[in-house]
Amino acid sequence: MIKWGIMAPGTIAKKFAQTITQMDSNDVKLTAVASRSLDKAKEFASEYSIKHHFGSYEELCSCDDVDAIYIATPNNLHYECCVLALSHNKHVLCEKPFTTDAKQAEELYALAEDKGLFIMEALWTFHLPLLKKAAELIENGAIGDVHYITAEYGFTAEGKRLERKFRSDLAGGALLDVGVYNIGFVKMMLKSDPETIKTECILNEYGTDMFGTVLATYKNKRFASMTSSIGIKMDVEGIIYGTKGKIYFPNYQKAEYMKIIYNDGTVKEYKEPFKITGFEYQIEECCHCINQGSTESPSYTHKQSIEIMQTLDRIREKWDMKFDFEK
Repeated sequence: MIKWGIMAPGTIAKKFAQTITQMDSNDVKLTAVASRSLDKAKEFASEYSIKHHFGSYEELCSCDDVDAIYIATPNNLHYECCVLALSHNKHVLCEKPFTTDAKQAEELYALAEDKGLFIMEALWTFHLPLLKKAAELIENGAIGDVHYITAEYGFTAEGKRLERKFRSDLAGGALLDVGVYNIGFVKMMLKSDPETIKTECILNEYGTDMFGTVLATYKNKRFASMTSSIGIKMDVEGIIYGTKGKIYFPNYQKAEYMKIIYNDGTVKEYKEPFKITGFEYQIEECCHCINQGSTESPSYTHKQSIEIMQTLDRIREKWDMKFDFEK
């Protein structure tokens, strides 16, 4: 059994807790939570029947009743929180974006390797069965030669949530929040990284991106158009165009349904409902790898994560968008 602790009980951590508490308790268990507010940790622990709650991340990492830690802090704290957990010999699943730049990601993966600990970025889409199926179909030529992919993701937020999403000191903005899903989706389907990037964005009053669009070229003359926004509600749509037809996802991030629309008009549908919330697949992968003594997942490797961070870095460089702590 792998015993988990949660670092920072925010919105995304609730989804993690809801998922893990519905999984087989013989394989996985949520045993601890920590917040910088002891009252918040206590409230979260009560809601999800968690045994231990702490008012500091250090206490969580020191808990003997925890094997692995799910890190759900703001983006700017991911690096230091991963270092803290690894230094206490805890395995790590860290929310996306894994770090704020590729150099930090390389350092964390090297540290985990040196200590023989498992670590993975929680880009949960890489573990979804239907996205894996789509990548397999493409590789087997189901829609012919793929030449173009579109991916978009946008949502609206208000009040304090909007401020948290945009704040530069927290490494905010749409690109790192949801644009990373677009980049990950295309990478899964093409199994490569952009050769060239053309991009434009709209910066907000916080100095981060509220809207950005990317046109990327990949080897063998393949292209992808990716758009992300916080402030414009957009379908989380993904379409892969091939010479024999296209694969259509009405929501590629929550990939429970897709269809192939062939050039002759015939349609083949695929359905793969989540067992719980969809987070269960990445949690199962973590537990399997930890039990096997692996330091990384073959489904989403350290190399893949670093390459995605490098793409994010390239886009931000073209925008000349630096976070407050980078200036």
